[in-house]
Amino acid sequence: MGQGSAVEIAADFYDFVVTDIGYVIDRAPDPGWRVTAFANPRLHILAVAVTGKAGYEIGGVPYAIRPGDVIFMPKGLPHTGRSDAADPWRFISVGFDVRSDTGDVTAQLGTLPHVTRDASPHGAAAAFAELHTAWNDRSPGYLVQIRGIVSGIMHGLIRAHSLPHLRHPHTRRIMAVTEMIRENHHRTFSVAELAAVAGLSPSHFRAMFKRLTGQTVVEYQQGVRIGKATELLLSGECNVSEAALRAGFRDVYYFSRLFKKVTGTNPSELTRG
Repeated sequence: MGQGSAVEIAADFYDFVVTDIGYVIDRAPDPGWRVTAFANPRLHILAVAVTGKAGYEIGGVPYAIRPGDVIFMPKGLPHTGRSDAADPWRFISVGFDVRSDTGDVTAQLGTLPHVTRDASPHGAAAAFAELHTAWNDRSPGYLVQIRGIVSGIMHGLIRAHSLPHLRHPHTRRIMAVTEMIRENHHRTFSVAELAAVAGLSPSHFRAMFKRLTGQTVVEYQQGVRIGKATELLLSGECNVSEAALRAGFRDVYYFSRLFKKVTGTNPSELTRG
């Protein structure tokens, strides 16, 4: 489970892009390697243990690192680590930054585990090795390539964090509800209606929905409609009034105010070429 207090399962909760790449380093085994209360204020850090062992303390929690483990440390998080003296680790690390235009990226990254036991150690090591090769070769488009690889690794962490929770019966019920909301974005569902679909009492449903999506029922339905309207506006198929109506808003003025509140942008700005 991640470090966040809630298990986030909303399909669009994780929505960020990898922007800057600061470094990619392949560190040879060194029995004396250590860091003490180190925190990178500018970059998030990903690393994979290729061979050997190491010990870490991240957020006050100790971890015994072995080959195939992927380590993730958000920017500004202090961590202490040292190589195993008898079997020093070799690791590849990358420093990078991300941006999210649709949500709180700190909250998104804060749910992810600091250490993920990779079910396929060679797969993780291969992805990081490809990162290092691309960084050293610097052929045309290498930064695009590296951002793509880092995005793939982050997606792997998201899946490793999310999948165990998706098997919980309550989670599946809430996911069935969110799917119904998305498929019927033009409708407004009450808590009682959705609770009945989930087979839960309204109070229990309301609490579970908030815990698993990070939003209230009203906020979630508004977000789905805003997302649909955004797609329509960006496609060039609709003007503001048409997008509002097709997304399920009857009052275009209310739609414009809500759109501005949620996205920070006026919907008319998305129709400009």
